[in-house]
Amino acid sequence: MASDKISSISIAGAGNVASHLAPALLKAGFRIVNIFSRNPGKAGELATLTGAKPVYLVEDIDDEADLLILALPDEAIPGFSLSLKNAGKFNGIVAHTSGSQSLGSITRYHTQGGVFYPLQSFTRFSAPEIGKVPFCIEGATQEIAAKLVDVASSLSCDVRLIDTSQRASIHLAAVFACNFTNYLYSVSDCLMAESGVEPDILLPLIRETALRISGGDAAAMQTGPAVRKDWSTIDMHLNMLRNHPEWKEIYKTMSELIVKLKE
Repeated sequence: MASDKISSISIAGAGNVASHLAPALLKAGFRIVNIFSRNPGKAGELATLTGAKPVYLVEDIDDEADLLILALPDEAIPGFSLSLKNAGKFNGIVAHTSGSQSLGSITRYHTQGGVFYPLQSFTRFSAPEIGKVPFCIEGATQEIAAKLVDVASSLSCDVRLIDTSQRASIHLAAVFACNFTNYLYSVSDCLMAESGVEPDILLPLIRETALRISGGDAAAMQTGPAVRKDWSTIDMHLNMLRNHPEWKEIYKTMSELIVKLKE
């Protein structure tokens, strides 16, 4: 591996994160060496898109790359790291993209370990603007961290040094802010479908709510019947949800928590 800056990158994984990162890295001027996936179709597709060589076995990952990014499911990272060590071939920096896995899931097997975590929800249905995605960087050494910061800075204007403990807290907060809210959006979609109204009627409200919290404390921005202690409206809503006991319980619990929050 070159002693100065990273110039060549391989990626293990060909799913949502890899499919957004690999083209962005190529566009930023990095050479993509390998795309690893046990799914030949996905590996081949992403490799063709980035001019890389697809590989399907850990031992076939070329040592030519300066950096190997593990864009894998969280639970697969420790096992892959061990398999990579047992293959005994790759000597560059190895960094994962996970919010929940520790730096140690890499460094227990590779001294040149790091974390390259993009704080964004990537799907095949959307294309987030990479330039605005926060990248959380951690390295086994200051030199490794600096090299990963350099790579991330070529993609985004928001790059931060975040340690394992901080990243775990960020990931937990992101589950509330993204995954749980998306589930609530899906409930809203179902309620709209039952009423015969297109769910896009809620989009201006959703956008305003999301934008509003950028200006201050989210708790201070809370609105709705629970914050007003409008029990008659709450009772009406609970009655409307009588055929959906799971959603009714969510509504009741969250309303109670909002009341406590304001108190």
